[in-house]
Amino acid sequence: MYERGARTAVGVPRARRGGGRRKGRNSIAYNSRPWEWNPLTEMPDGAEGWAMPGQLEQEELWNRNRRAIRDDPAKERFMAGWLRERVRAFAIETGQIEGLYTLRRGVTEQLVAEGFAGVAGAHTVELVEDRTIRGLLDDQEGAYDMMFEDVASGRPLSQHMIRSWHQLLTRHQETVTGLTLTGKRVAVRFRTRGRWKDRPNNPRRADGHVHFHCPPEQVQVEMDRFIALWDEIRRRGYPVNAQAAWLHHRFVRTHPFQDGNGRVSRLLMAWAYIERGFPPPVITAQGKPAYIAALERADTGNLKAFSDHIGVIALVSLMDANQLAEDALSGRLERPNGNGGRTVGDAYYPPPKDSGAS
Repeated sequence: MYERGARTAVGVPRARRGGGRRKGRNSIAYNSRPWEWNPLTEMPDGAEGWAMPGQLEQEELWNRNRRAIRDDPAKERFMAGWLRERVRAFAIETGQIEGLYTLRRGVTEQLVAEGFAGVAGAHTVELVEDRTIRGLLDDQEGAYDMMFEDVASGRPLSQHMIRSWHQLLTRHQETVTGLTLTGKRVAVRFRTRGRWKDRPNNPRRADGHVHFHCPPEQVQVEMDRFIALWDEIRRRGYPVNAQAAWLHHRFVRTHPFQDGNGRVSRLLMAWAYIERGFPPPVITAQGKPAYIAALERADTGNLKAFSDHIGVIALVSLMDANQLAEDALSGRLERPNGNGGRTVGDAYYPPPKDSGAS
């Protein structure tokens, strides 16, 4: 649903602006017509208190552990290997969430541990062409690395950066799926990589509702506002999960690209964490129903629900990172991999092959 450009509604009338909002408990401005597009809004009141229980303590511990690990190259390489596996998991899952492919059972863990060099179409349920699945995974990992380098450069978030990520993310995507007014699906050639959309992309949901996004002629104004609002939010220093939720939700509600908006919105979520020096959460295909439900609550005005959803996933990741860092600092440079293999120092050992012995 949230890669909404993949189901472009052709010729659907423009959404009405404004209206439908009411204040509920906890000062949440509820939107009773969440399918209608409205111009971007700033961070809700009270967001400065959205940190998860224990989050700030884990963030402080991570900062201390990172400083200590930098003094030992072997320990730094050990942690870098784990963080690279997190990048590969992010790259894999962001495409699975959007239905670009479905990896067979056990393949995800193998690719996270060993990289994408050996991936083949046979690893997917849909039997995606070898060239396509390799290209998609490489592009998604490459876009993450591009985003990471943009953070490391110290330059502020910009529209140029976002368009560059999109161009790389969609390099191996030839078409998008459109819907005619009669509901027939048609393949439309993807011509706008790295450029804002030039036609409406309002999807029709299973219940018949059309979910409206920003009209093409207003995208530039909205993206100017997106960057301006983000600059102010960043200066105010909200909890990282609140910042990540705002970036992700406000971008995907605007839907400035013809397709690829969900993937870009998750890169923006990761941007908020990486800019603060924390490992970003990995939203998995298995967790998609809860993720979509949290996004839909944000559509109704409850951004805190989405912030909490992201915050819980990120806190678990940060706790894992801190435990691994403390193991490394104590001299234990060894960990299991999800596919049954093992990492010792910066060397990876694949799982033993089944010898067939009883």
